[in-house]
Amino acid sequence: MSIMNWGNLEYVLTVAQKGSLAAAARALKVDHTTVLRRVSAFESQVKVRIFERLRSGYILTPEGEVFLDAAKSIEATIADLDRKIAGSDTAISGEVSITTTDSIIHCLTPEVNNFRSLYSEIIIKLTITNDRLDLDSRDADIAIRASNSPPSHLVGQRVCNINFGIYGAPSILKADMKISLETCPWLGTSSSWSASHVGEWMMQNVSAKQIILKTNSFVSQCALAEHGIGLAILPRFMGDSSSKLEPVSLDLKELSTELWLLSHKDILRSRRVQAATDFFYRALKAKEKAFEG
Repeated sequence: MSIMNWGNLEYVLTVAQKGSLAAAARALKVDHTTVLRRVSAFESQVKVRIFERLRSGYILTPEGEVFLDAAKSIEATIADLDRKIAGSDTAISGEVSITTTDSIIHCLTPEVNNFRSLYSEIIIKLTITNDRLDLDSRDADIAIRASNSPPSHLVGQRVCNINFGIYGAPSILKADMKISLETCPWLGTSSSWSASHVGEWMMQNVSAKQIILKTNSFVSQCALAEHGIGLAILPRFMGDSSSKLEPVSLDLKELSTELWLLSHKDILRSRRVQAATDFFYRALKAKEKAFEG
């Protein structure tokens, strides 16, 4: 009989991934002492010191590295089983978890209400984040995300392109009648977006001296730009719909990004997930002209 308490495995893996008890506690939504107790209990059970406790964080020991490889394999097997069980559910009821960005959900809010009218027994669980959640581990059932290279193992439906433009408030544009990249103040992208198409474009075309504020949200950039703080690169469906912004340039074809609706093939067999996938694909497709500008 195994001496391991596999309930503690999630805590060990999360500490290994996050690098500290505090970060793991936030991810697991528990307190710091719970993580410490569960990790210590697991080490005692397996009689292996998995982590070195350093001031800078928790570092895997050589024995912990070996253990982690085996534990990840176990975790993947459990996640695979979880998806297959969830995918076999034929009821059109229960939870469907969807992850998307704050900008996309902003234009889907009426459709969420319409979905509730059609499927009153399905509860939509929304995770609004710019981070890419792991559909293999069922961090979400459906991802609505912009990507030019979605993971090949996921089942996806391409909706359309999201095109971008440069927008500014009339006060900014009147203050600088030349409207040149070299003279206007800009809203930039924070470090988490630096590798995105928009972040790379900004690094190549806008001087660091011109960037007066950085964010990781198009919704916040739009609001800040509307108050005349600086120019912003925005998705066309946001910039074009704002009555407080004017387009400076809409010729940014190199930033065009595909919009996808993605799920894992196992979970997609669930009738409630399939119902949500079909509904939101149609809802997004109906907005194709707004997304493309």
